[in-house]
Amino acid sequence: MLMNYKRIIQIVLLMAVLVLSTYLFKQADTYTSSAAFCNSCHVHNHAQLSWEGSTHYIESEEELSCVSCHLPPKGEGFYREKIKRGFKDVYAYYFKDSVDHNWELKSRPEQAREHTFKASCLECHPKLFPIQLSPNGEIAHWHYQQHETDMHCIDCHLNVGHGPGGKASHNFELLNTTIKTDTLYLVSAQIRDLKSFTETIPQSSIGFDMIAIEKGDSSFFIGKAEVSWDEYLLFLRETESEGRSENEIDGFSGATPPWGNPDQGWGMGSRPAITMTHHAASMYCKWLSVRTGKSYRLPTEAEWEYVARQVITTESELVNTINSDKTKTIEPQEVSPDVLGLHHLFGNVKEFCADEFEKGSKEHVLKGGSFKSEKTNYRADYREATQHDHWMKTDPQIPKSIWWYSDCNDVGFRLVLTYQNTEKP
Repeated sequence: MLMNYKRIIQIVLLMAVLVLSTYLFKQADTYTSSAAFCNSCHVHNHAQLSWEGSTHYIESEEELSCVSCHLPPKGEGFYREKIKRGFKDVYAYYFKDSVDHNWELKSRPEQAREHTFKASCLECHPKLFPIQLSPNGEIAHWHYQQHETDMHCIDCHLNVGHGPGGKASHNFELLNTTIKTDTLYLVSAQIRDLKSFTETIPQSSIGFDMIAIEKGDSSFFIGKAEVSWDEYLLFLRETESEGRSENEIDGFSGATPPWGNPDQGWGMGSRPAITMTHHAASMYCKWLSVRTGKSYRLPTEAEWEYVARQVITTESELVNTINSDKTKTIEPQEVSPDVLGLHHLFGNVKEFCADEFEKGSKEHVLKGGSFKSEKTNYRADYREATQHDHWMKTDPQIPKSIWWYSDCNDVGFRLVLTYQNTEKP
């Protein structure tokens, strides 16, 4: 009889321990899953502030925390991932300086994919076509269904967790952007000899510098900097407002609105225009030629390399002329000009050339590297190819845009103009 009492007491104590352990585990799990706990280790206040300004925080019907997005759902590796990331975060907290962390770099889509679980997105949003979904949303979600294995929710909704906005849609406001200035050019520049000059676009406030490159009978001018947003927006505004079609006599059409924000929120002005396709860059050159009465075009690969070989003298001089910010584009004046007076021939945005990457290929040559590139890519002979289909992966439109890349933010272009020597016999 005494043995039965002991057994009962042991069972009761064991159950009490199990209940207490379960309770303590749940309490610990709840505490370590809170935003306050996450932020006690992840010492980047801007993440908390941007979270509180996001649509997930403001519009969500249930209370969410960091783990809602940054860990997989429970039953799908939640605790395994939590332990793994916990050890990693504790190590970083005690042995690394948070000041050295490049938070902007970590917020890029390719980085964000590694820290956000698609399964968690679908856990909260199992219905891809709710009643309140906008027409743009229906198009985008249908596109996602067709390419589910290749796409992540944050490809289109990068800012829903951190920052305002976050809904993918056509950006009609971009094409209506105006540039206020007191300057108005009446005529384009006149070229009398092989000297650098400032081009002016008639009936606009836009001017840009062209640098003379001497090369015997093949001399030419090349843009001092990549085509800026100020310059490119004039093209967008004029061609879109006139509603031209590609079959009309002018030979160029108005660009369709981009899907999202092509400047990535970095700003416009004199920063290089980005995310346009090779076709769009070529049509810009055609439009500019009509507006100025000259024959602007994209450089050939040989012309670009010819300039680059004159620019690269020593590695130390090259360092002073490139964009050292590995997170975004910068304005021309933020670096020193090179020996020819050019800005950012290397390392701000990759630059389109006119050449096909391979004969018969739909891809074109890119030169110069971008802010994302390794220093080993800053060479005259280094070449890359456009990746048209890959850079259009998240564009849900049918047919896809011929004007804008949806998944590329480090490609732009520089102008070239052949020098016509009027003194030749």
